[in-house]
Amino acid sequence: MKFTVFTPKTKPLLGVDIGTTFIKAVLLAPIDQHWECRGVACELIPSQAFTERDIVDFDSVSNTLKKIMMKLKLKHQPTVIAVSGTSVLSKVIQMPLDLDEQHLEEQIEIEADSLIPYPLDEVYWDFETLGATVNQTDKADVLLTAAHRQLVDNRMTLAREAGMLPKIVDTELDALENLALAQYTDTDSSLEQVMIHIGNELMHIVVTQANTVTYSKEHQFGLQHFTQDIALTMRLDEQTVLQQLSAGTLDTQWQQQVLPIFHAQLQQHILRALQLMQNLLNNELPTSIHLCGGVAMLPNIAESLTAEMGITFTLVDPFAHISIHPAVMTEQLVAAKPLLCVATGLAMRSEQHGAH
Repeated sequence: MKFTVFTPKTKPLLGVDIGTTFIKAVLLAPIDQHWECRGVACELIPSQAFTERDIVDFDSVSNTLKKIMMKLKLKHQPTVIAVSGTSVLSKVIQMPLDLDEQHLEEQIEIEADSLIPYPLDEVYWDFETLGATVNQTDKADVLLTAAHRQLVDNRMTLAREAGMLPKIVDTELDALENLALAQYTDTDSSLEQVMIHIGNELMHIVVTQANTVTYSKEHQFGLQHFTQDIALTMRLDEQTVLQQLSAGTLDTQWQQQVLPIFHAQLQQHILRALQLMQNLLNNELPTSIHLCGGVAMLPNIAESLTAEMGITFTLVDPFAHISIHPAVMTEQLVAAKPLLCVATGLAMRSEQHGAH
């Protein structure tokens, strides 16, 4: 994971999380070895703008990004954006420890050609040395990340059209790793910390211990079908459901008719993800989990999961160790906190580390 270095040249970065239902943005500035939040924004995207993770209605996404910039009163702002989904590949590979950077890159390109299921001229790829391989003193773990060019180029173009200056393209999983490391650095480093982020289509799980990411994985599960079920039950369109859910104005009958079914599905998917993690790490199931993403907006979700699964769930506050500028509207910040974790992790990146 890339740690941000605080220097006099470290500039404020805008983290922009382009989801399939909302675009979320967080502006962070480095102040005396810590972060200060100078702006947040969260805007609903018109429905049918995406097919899975691919943008199909560019005008809707572009207009929503422009709304974000207008709300934040920004122009030409250095920005970090993210990609995720099936068009993004991340894999840890082992490389000889004694290779210099040039030879390491050459060797990784050879490996990438065999590991990436697209011609290399159709993808952007990058790598990051994670450290020595456990039980192999002559090897280093290297994280190889690749994303389809069209996926990246589309987001870069839309960001530029909105007045942003995209400096880094990261992955959503990397952003959550950034946030997890920042959140739990000051806690007992021997304790395992498990963060689960559930958005509209994807579930991410990140595990940290001793200030290191020990496990991270993306799963195909989210709130999309839940929202569709509410729309069918309430005889509303999905856009109206999302608007009223986020505003807290949706009639509560969905909580009796739809929510219990989703709770059962949610528990199953979380348990499967934890069992997969448990098998790979050879650990016990965690006793506590930090929950974030759109799922954290559901009423009493942490208390319900705690009671039903026997694991203590708490909601992530991405600004727990971040000071808030007086100009930031506290009411808006509190309402959107669970949705802002990816955007916050993106804004914690540093230009010194280059870009994917």
